[in-house]
Amino acid sequence: MCNKKLTPAEVVKIGKRVVIGLMGKIGSGKSEASRYIAEKYDGRVFRFSDVLKDILQRLNLELKRENFIALGSALRREFGDGVIAWALKRDILASEAQVVIVDGVRYPEEVEMIRSFENSVLIYIDASPEVRYQRAVKRGEKGEATISYEEFLKNDSAETEKRIAELAKLADYRIENNGPLEELYAALDRILNV
Repeated sequence: MCNKKLTPAEVVKIGKRVVIGLMGKIGSGKSEASRYIAEKYDGRVFRFSDVLKDILQRLNLELKRENFIALGSALRREFGDGVIAWALKRDILASEAQVVIVDGVRYPEEVEMIRSFENSVLIYIDASPEVRYQRAVKRGEKGEATISYEEFLKNDSAETEKRIAELAKLADYRIENNGPLEELYAALDRILNV
């Protein structure tokens, strides 16, 4: 019997779920990678920030990065480091999607949650600070449309970003994403179809 690990495409072909975790700093290309994988491989995207977004909206609070960070920190402090990860796992388990993309892995407990699935892949996406800054301003998410480069670099040391470089060592694959989208897509296809 062969113990060869199946590729994500092979896992889906035999009717099983594959969970793809994406990690990287702000503006590295995680959201674009999520969108591409979801469209090409008929997947569903989940974000840890969706759990926080639900709460912020219910509290009628602005959806800006500072509020996401403050709420996430409070929840982890009061209810344990894995509280958001395990809430998202319930959402994933309730889904019928065979290809699940988890965008924004930033904490060890989130890696642990991804790895709790039988068929999981972790991909680290990286890009230079200058490229990441340009992308963040262009998309304008979470109040970043007018952020200065200095503020952007300061966000790299926020609690949510501190562990990313360390967690990158746990990734199965790494993508340098400083080029055009076609290069990102090709790298994802090589990983998912190899």
